[in-house]
Amino acid sequence: MLSYGRILDELKTTFKDWSNTHRPPRVLIPGAGLARLCVEVAALGYEAQGNEFSYFMLLASSFILNHTSERHQFTVHPWMHTNCNHLTDADQLRAVPVPDVLPGELVAGPGLLSMCAGDFVEVYSAPDMRGLFDCVVTCFFIDTAHNVLRYLEVISHTLTLGGTWINLGPLLYHWADAHTYLTTPELSVELSLEDIKEAAGAMGFRLVREESLDVPYMADYRSMYKTVYQAAFWRMVKEREWEPQAQIATPPPPPPYRRTHA
Repeated sequence: MLSYGRILDELKTTFKDWSNTHRPPRVLIPGAGLARLCVEVAALGYEAQGNEFSYFMLLASSFILNHTSERHQFTVHPWMHTNCNHLTDADQLRAVPVPDVLPGELVAGPGLLSMCAGDFVEVYSAPDMRGLFDCVVTCFFIDTAHNVLRYLEVISHTLTLGGTWINLGPLLYHWADAHTYLTTPELSVELSLEDIKEAAGAMGFRLVREESLDVPYMADYRSMYKTVYQAAFWRMVKEREWEPQAQIATPPPPPPYRRTHA
């Protein structure tokens, strides 16, 4: 819960006075995965909407959210088929009961949790999504983009003026090496952290706070090998509306050169 706990603390700081408003804050969580963060956000009393593209994630999250009736109802063995870096056989074969919490008991009230299937850019760039959310939370998400600038545009589009963007994660651009395993070319725009923050500023975001956090990812705490990212964590506020500039039309190519004779 290191990543999620830090995000939840920032949400509570951001919306500490929300009880004086006419409705709970609306929080969008793209790249929601198995929806655990969505459940934790809804448990705070906020309206949480998760967005996920992967059918594998959607099927698993739907099962846990809608078809579990008690804690530790099922048992899985997540490390059984990995043979590297185990200290003991028992570590490799150990069981993990799921779910550790019941989503229905955590969610603070009806209508606070929803999931939306589909591509983030396609779904949330729609006109009816403009200014719909008070906060966008991206956790290990922005580097999944073909073009991270497009993600920033859509985040800005969905946020109300004065809305908050909370981000935590590295920049392991998922499409950077696509040419090594795909036969068709894939767009991949890979910006540095500095460039992303500058682009966000140009789009009307103001950086409120930032820090680097050492965050484990897909961690087996008993393994001899662990992945730890020095992840970027920030909170930004949308201070002005921003519209993508109209694309400049590309002039037609000159006609082919033809040599003439006098």
